[in-house]
Amino acid sequence: MITFTQSMQKWLFEYHPELIAPLMFGHIENFTIEHTKEYLSWCQTDEGRSYLKGGCNYVEGKDIKEWLV
Repeated sequence: MITFTQSMQKWLFEYHPELIAPLMFGHIENFTIEHTKEYLSWCQTDEGRSYLKGGCNYVEGKDIKEWLV
């Protein structure tokens, strides 16, 4: 099973929730180069940086299951 960084969890939940289940089951072929570029661009925004380690929204150990509730 794949584990996600907190920023990836947040980005997937907000922008591509349809990818969560396939990726959790290992279907990484669904995560395209376009998704990668979009995610990396988002990480450079104020919102994205806030979910990276050291950011104001970063919580150590937060799991993707918590985003789904």
